[in-house]
Amino acid sequence: MSRYSVCFYKSGYIRYISHLDLLRLFKRSFKRVGIKLKYSQGFNPHPKMSFAQPLSLGYTSSSEYLEFETIDTYPTETIVNKLNSSMPEGLGILSCEELPASGKSLAAMTETADYEIIIPAKNVLNQDISGLIDKYISQNEIMVFKRQKKGGKDIEINIKPLIFDIEGEANENQILITAKLAAGSSSNLSPELVLASFCNFAEIQYDRAQVSIKRTAIHFNN
Repeated sequence: MSRYSVCFYKSGYIRYISHLDLLRLFKRSFKRVGIKLKYSQGFNPHPKMSFAQPLSLGYTSSSEYLEFETIDTYPTETIVNKLNSSMPEGLGILSCEELPASGKSLAAMTETADYEIIIPAKNVLNQDISGLIDKYISQNEIMVFKRQKKGGKDIEINIKPLIFDIEGEANENQILITAKLAAGSSSNLSPELVLASFCNFAEIQYDRAQVSIKRTAIHFNN
């Protein structure tokens, strides 16, 4: 038995497939190229395969991670080449790493993630977006309403401690925001909440359907 992780990108129309559909896609790809995955035991066995951090529907990414276990041992270059031969347009394997046979999962080690948020907006080139970002993050608290998964109630939370870094600039007819946010099982901040709260603070009107969000990195603890 061997344990690996692959880093892959997700772009184009493939960003509209769900987390579960992406798992199914990878499962079929492993089977198609002859890489034998290890399965769990019990009445409903499933492949030992998981993402470090699920990516929200509609987001693109240049740095996603899939962790998996195999029955046989394969050279990492072989895994990259085989999987890339079966990937649809918009998905591609960038690298593969063999992991220790035991230890924490990538999901358990996920700590922060980097995002790029592009907001189409007219006549913003001369606006001091960087200054607005500084004022936004200088608040004592940044309170937002977040919907609980269990119960569906909206609760008010302070997201400032979950923002590790944030910068912004105006470029032609768009605003670019880059941010490092809490991610993982212990604490997680959606860039949607940062987008909404900053634009509300700065009185910037935007059409959410025109905004693009890209995850550019996932950072792990030791």
